Amino acid sequence: MTASADTNIEADDFALADEFALATRTPLLPLLVGRIEAAGGRITFAEFMAQALGHPEHGYYSRAGLTWGRDGDYETSPEVHPIFGYLWARQALECWQRLGEPSSFALVEVGCGSGVFMRAMLTWLRVRAPRCFAAVRPVMLDGHPNRLVDQRTHLAGAGFEAEHVLTADWLARPDRITGVVISNEFFDALPVHLIRRDGETLVEQYVAHDGDAVHFVDGPLSTPAIEAYFARLGLQPGDGALAEVGLAASEAMHALASKVESGYVLSIDYGYPARDLYASWRRQGTLMAFRRHSPQPDPLAEPGRLDLTVHVDFTSLAAAAEGFAAAPLVSQAEALMALGLGDALRTASQHAAADAQRFAADRRAAEVLCEPEGLGRIRVLALAKGASLDGLRCLRSVIG
Repeated sequence: MTASADTNIEADDFALADEFALATRTPLLPLLVGRIEAAGGRITFAEFMAQALGHPEHGYYSRAGLTWGRDGDYETSPEVHPIFGYLWARQALECWQRLGEPSSFALVEVGCGSGVFMRAMLTWLRVRAPRCFAAVRPVMLDGHPNRLVDQRTHLAGAGFEAEHVLTADWLARPDRITGVVISNEFFDALPVHLIRRDGETLVEQYVAHDGDAVHFVDGPLSTPAIEAYFARLGLQPGDGALAEVGLAASEAMHALASKVESGYVLSIDYGYPARDLYASWRRQGTLMAFRRHSPQPDPLAEPGRLDLTVHVDFTSLAAAAEGFAAAPLVSQAEALMALGLGDALRTASQHAAADAQRFAADRRAAEVLCEPEGLGRIRVLALAKGASLDGLRCLRSVIG
C-alpha cells in the first residue's frame, strides 16, 4: 500500500512531539519550578495562581498585548455592549445624589481590564448627567503596569482623563474617599488555597514538580487562617469535597473598604453565599481554567497562558468590609433590569425599522447580559457606609 502525500510517512513524529512539548513549556514554568525547589519541594496553589496570573513579566494578566472580548480567552459583560457601563453609570449617579451631590466624587474601578467599563460609564455621565460628571474623579486601579498603559490609551481615545495607578500604591495612601468603588469580575481572579475535607481534617493541595511538569500533592494546611476562615463561617465543605479558600479576596475587600470614608462598594462577580459555595453536594469546587472561551482540563497546564478563575464567597467578602452595611445579593440580570435595561431596549425598538440590524444586535446583547446560565447569573454585592441601601436602584428587585 502506498501512502498518500497527506500522510507523509517520512515525517518525524517523535520530533513533532518534542516540538509540542517545547510549545507548551511556557516561560513561566521554569521560574515556577525554581520557586518550588526553593520552597522545599512544593508551593501552595495560591502562590502558583498568583504567579500564573500576575507574574510581572510572564503572568496572564501582566503580559503585553493581552486581548479581551470575543478575540480573547473570555468575554466579560463590559465587552458585550456599552449598555452595561451605561446602566452602572446610572447607579453611580444615584449614589452621588444619595451622598449629597459632593463636588468631588470618586469613581474607582478595580481591575479595569481593557478599560471599556470606565469608558462607558464616563460616556453616559458626560451626556446624561453633566453635573455629576463634573464632580467625578475617575480612578482606575490595576495590578499590572501594562494594563494601566492600555487603559490610559483607551480612555484618552474617547477624550477622558483618569488617574491610573497600581492598586497596591493607591491602597498605601493615607487619604480616604467619598464615592463608589466598583469592580467587575475582580475577586474571582484572586489567588485561592485549594483544600479537601478528609473526615475531620482539612488537607491542602500543593503544587510540586517532576522535571518540567507540575502536579498536585497533598499536605497539611499551610496557614491556620484557613481553619479560622471556616470557623468564622460556622460550616465546612462536605466530606471528601474539594473547595477553594479566598483569603486574598477577603484581604483585598478589607483594604478597599477601609479607603472609603462614605459611599458604596459594588462588586459584580461570579459567586455564592458561603452556605451554597461550600454546600455538601458541591464535590469538585469551582476552579476553572479558560483559553479561547473554552474550559481547559488542567489548571496547572501552560502557566501564564491560561486564565484561572473561581467563584467567590460573598459571605466572607461582606464580612471583610468592616463598618459597611450589606444588601441581599441580587443577580446581574435582576440588577440590569432594575437599572433600566428593559426600558433601554424598548426605546431602541422604536428605531428598529430605521436600523433593524442595530436593534437585533442590541437585543442580542441584552439577552447575553441576562442569560440565566451565563452572565446573568453573576451576583452583585452592594455595600454602603454613611449612606443608605434602602431602595438603591440596582437592588429594587430584592429590597424596597
